[in-house]
Amino acid sequence: MKFARCFDRWVSRVGRCAHAAMRPVRLGSWLVASLLLIGCETDTECRQSSAIYMNVVFSGDSLRPSTDSVRLSLDSGAMDTVRFSTVSGLEIRGLGRDSVLYPDSVSISAAKLPLRPDTTLSQFVLRYQGKSDTLIISHQNDMQFISLACGCFVYHTLDNAAFAGSFVDSTDILNAAVTTASDTHLRIYFHTW
Repeated sequence: MKFARCFDRWVSRVGRCAHAAMRPVRLGSWLVASLLLIGCETDTECRQSSAIYMNVVFSGDSLRPSTDSVRLSLDSGAMDTVRFSTVSGLEIRGLGRDSVLYPDSVSISAAKLPLRPDTTLSQFVLRYQGKSDTLIISHQNDMQFISLACGCFVYHTLDNAAFAGSFVDSTDILNAAVTTASDTHLRIYFHTW
């Protein structure tokens, strides 16, 4: 019986000591957990560019050759170097919109054209040397949630690029995936006169 009382007192002391020793550990655990939660606070600033454009280059024997070129990865996985030309006097507008994307007073060798996120068809009017062509881009839209701060972006996949008019000879889709990357997506060939 004496041994049992002694053992009980020892257990209660050890228990109190263990319980007292656990207080700093519990306090430390709460402190670490609260710091982690503060560190996981959502970012209030979007650091990703929300500009999503279809990048177009121009080619044609009747155009002034440019020293510009771009090395790109084609959808097939192969690498290609695309040389393009500088166009003077080309005006580009979105069809059904009042704003001019590129006025005819500037010389350009590449253009960044916005695709419509609300429909799968984007159209642009190109005016060059008194003639007009309509560029018709068929594409799929894919809405991607980026973060709370950035919201959703609409990425596109090009299906087809057609034209109606007189000075565009043909088009070539170089990279169908239109994301925030600065890839070259479409080449427009002008007729040789």
